[in-house]
This record gives sequence, C-alpha cells and structure tokens, in this order.
Amino acid sequence: MRAVRSAALLLAGVIWTINAQSSHNNSHPGNHNQGNSINHIDSTQTNQKQQQSKGSVSDEPISFNTKAKDACSMVISSQANFTKLRVSCKSKGKSYWCDFLGKPNLCKAYNNNPRHYFTQMMWDLRKLHNACQGPRVYKPHMCRSASDEVQMSFHASWPKISKVKPTQAPHDRNENQQKQKQTKLSSSTPKPAKQQPKPQQPAKSASKPAKTAASKPVSPRKPVKITTARPTVAEQENETTKLAEEYCWSSLQGVCSYFISLFQS
Repeated sequence: MRAVRSAALLLAGVIWTINAQSSHNNSHPGNHNQGNSINHIDSTQTNQKQQQSKGSVSDEPISFNTKAKDACSMVISSQANFTKLRVSCKSKGKSYWCDFLGKPNLCKAYNNNPRHYFTQMMWDLRKLHNACQGPRVYKPHMCRSASDEVQMSFHASWPKISKVKPTQAPHDRNENQQKQKQTKLSSSTPKPAKQQPKPQQPAKSASKPAKTAASKPVSPRKPVKITTARPTVAEQENETTKLAEEYCWSSLQGVCSYFISLFQS
C-alpha cells in the first residue's frame, strides 16, 4: 500500500508541474515573439556590417593625391542607366573636375565589392600629374574579363581638356634622335667639289687640204668573147656512132655515121 501511495503522489507532482508551466506560457505570450524579433534585428545588423565592410557606392568619397600633389576626391552616383563618377581636384587655388560614365554593375566582381572597383581606378589616377588628363577609358583589373560595357569612359570635364599628343615610346624616340644626328652629320661634312669638264679645244684646221683622189674617167670594158671549144675528132666519132646506132639499122650504121659526120663538120 505504501508503494502505491508514493507512486500516486509522484505522478500528481509531475502533472502539477506540467500544468503550471503551460499556464505560465499562456499568461506571457509576448516573450516568444520578442525573442524572435531580437534575433531578426541581430541578423540585419550583421548583414549591414558585412555590406559596410565590402563597401558601397553611397559611402564616403574616395580621396587621393596626384603625382603633382593635387587633392582629389571621387564621388559615385547614378545617372539614368549608367554609373557616374566625378573626380574633383584642387591645386594651388585652382580646381578642375571630370566625369566618367559606365555600367560596372554588369560585372559580377563589382556587385560583390563596388567600392574596390573604384579603388583600383584610383590607383591609376594618382599616378598622373592631372587626374583628368589621363586615359579616356578605365577598366579595373577585377573586371578585366568582363565586356567593355563595364569600363568607365570619359564624358565631360571642366575646364575643357585639349587633346594631348601621344607621347612617343623610348625606342621610337631613340630612332628619331639617331636620324637627326645622321642628318646633322651629313649636312656638316663638306661635299667633294664636282670636277668641271675641261673645255674642248677646237680641232686644228689642216694647213693643207686633204688631197682628194682625182676622178679619172673609167674606160668601158671590152666585151669578152665566149668561145666554145670544139669537140675533138674522137669525140665526134663517138657521137656519130651513137647517133647512127640510135637511128639506123645495124647494116647501115657505117653509112649513117659517115653522113652524120659530114653534117657536123
């Protein structure tokens, strides 16, 4: 019996504890919501701190000094679909400014850290004597693989900048100096005097006129008589016998040859 009573008392104590805790939660419903709101505020604050650590275009201007000790500042704003950068500088009571336009938001690295994009641009600007007389286009290293739309291009300036002639490379400059030295040396060295041709002396006239061959009358040549050699007796006999053999019978060849020789003689 004692064991049963102790178990009943223990069970009653547990039930009373559960009821008391549930009633306490129901009487204070705002405590749970308040905890959730505190957690949300903490998360937003951490996100803001992370964004501030990365930097945004609405932060303080980026300040720098040029090579000529001009005090400059970079202010970023938006203009239509472009991002506008104004570089303002002061030097010995004079001031100047220039604007650049571009779409760096198309670069993924810019969206992760936009302030660093303009910081890299500032590294190039501070190497100049005049921050507005440098390149007309800037494409920071962090967006070098992006399209040309992300680069910042020169838009306007005050006072207006005259176009500066591009400086020659050292190699070209040395070549031009060598050419100038060669032209100076060639002009300074005396040129050899040209030898003037000697005047030709007139040909001495012969004291005696050249003897011309006297034209003698040419006597006409006498016509040459062409004499044909008469055939010898033996040749005549051979011819007569040949003719007699051709035109006479064999019995009459002796008579024919006799008469033929008579006609030939």
